[in-house]
Amino acid sequence: MNKFINRERELSTLNRVYRQPESGLVVLYGRRRLGKTSLLRTFANDKLCVYYMADRAAELSQRKAMARMMADVLNEPLIEQVQYAEWYDLFEIFDRLRPSDQKMVLVIDEYQYLCKAQPAFSSFLQKWWDEHWKDGNLQLILCGSLTSMMYRETLANSSPLYGRSAGQILLRPLSLGHVPAFVKSPDEVTCVERYALCGGVPRYLELFSEAKDFESALLDGVLNPDAPLHMEARYLLQDEIDVPNVCWSLLEAIASGSTRISEMAAQLAQPASSLTRYLSLLRDLSMIEREVPVSEKNPSKSKRGVYVIRDSFLRLWFGCIYPYESFFEIGDPRAALKKLSPLLNRHIEMTYEMLCREYAQTHMALACDAVRIGRQWGAHYEVDVAGVNARGDFSLLGECKWSKKRVGLSVLRDLQETAEQQNLPLASDMQWVLFSRSGFSDDLKTLAKEQGNVRLIAKLFD
Repeated sequence: MNKFINRERELSTLNRVYRQPESGLVVLYGRRRLGKTSLLRTFANDKLCVYYMADRAAELSQRKAMARMMADVLNEPLIEQVQYAEWYDLFEIFDRLRPSDQKMVLVIDEYQYLCKAQPAFSSFLQKWWDEHWKDGNLQLILCGSLTSMMYRETLANSSPLYGRSAGQILLRPLSLGHVPAFVKSPDEVTCVERYALCGGVPRYLELFSEAKDFESALLDGVLNPDAPLHMEARYLLQDEIDVPNVCWSLLEAIASGSTRISEMAAQLAQPASSLTRYLSLLRDLSMIEREVPVSEKNPSKSKRGVYVIRDSFLRLWFGCIYPYESFFEIGDPRAALKKLSPLLNRHIEMTYEMLCREYAQTHMALACDAVRIGRQWGAHYEVDVAGVNARGDFSLLGECKWSKKRVGLSVLRDLQETAEQQNLPLASDMQWVLFSRSGFSDDLKTLAKEQGNVRLIAKLFD
């Protein structure tokens, strides 16, 4: 299975830069497995394009490999036969032999490897861009997955290429609405469980597209020592982050319940101020997010913020699998899986709650006049889904139930009682929303029909 799904906005950005009369530089970056290469190949499919994927080879080998790709696309064997002492020599012959009356696309994928092989490569590229390519009918695309290095080499104000990009794309995971396209039998439970395992990562979803159920996918894809994603968490951090040990420890701390930066600092025995940049890096990679009660008027400065693992696969790994990793290495994975059952159930419940919030954001925010949607909590209460309007009043409050039992009137009454006891300010057009895996009782359905401010959601993936 090799699907290219969604990414319309990113394709639009690439095509916009391509259509403009002048040359354009685009930076595309994001964590591995998100489909950056598929996006670029789809974009370049009908264009004259040299696509070079860098690797960990030495600089001279990379120069030869890029020359080989240029020679093949331009049908100019001479390019490959020449020995180039410098990158400028290769760029010069490329410019001399490529057509001048047609826009050319040059893609350098895994750009971070080229920068590791030659730390001054971005400077070389900047000089040639300024002197030749910016007026040379060329679209240059730099793509990479080591996010911190890509930012440092291409977008940071200290980068030689700073200020030259016509577009910058941080590729993020797919949203919940695209999951059914990867599922063989896309019923509601299967889609939620698949998202709990894969998140919105296209490559993971492809790997498990034929899995018959959550347990077999987990065993065959992750838990068995020879499974394709058994080492994925380690590879992901090692490949994406230049400080993997610190970030690994932070993810472990968050999964174990240390969700405030002061708690993480205590667990890692490091000053809280030293962890800020690592947390920002993990947020840029869509691995974690900082949550505050949705009623907070200034979320970025709120002292009530907590960190949660946003990435479903990493939350599964650190929250469920990693504490029992030795059981899967030396024992029977199927027997060891039974130990994880309570943790896995809670993981799926948390995933369902997160998906319900995403659904509310996508399908209800505008109708409810909600400027922010998220969780709401205090010292003695928590609401799964909440939205506030511009005045700070709650325009939406909801509960999520991942249960095999139908949701009844008592859940709605409890939610309304919580709002009253906590003196939550309610908007005049307040909406009560209940999400349920297994549907709703007849009396609750009747009430929802009679009252216009109660919504019942049993399907997220319609």
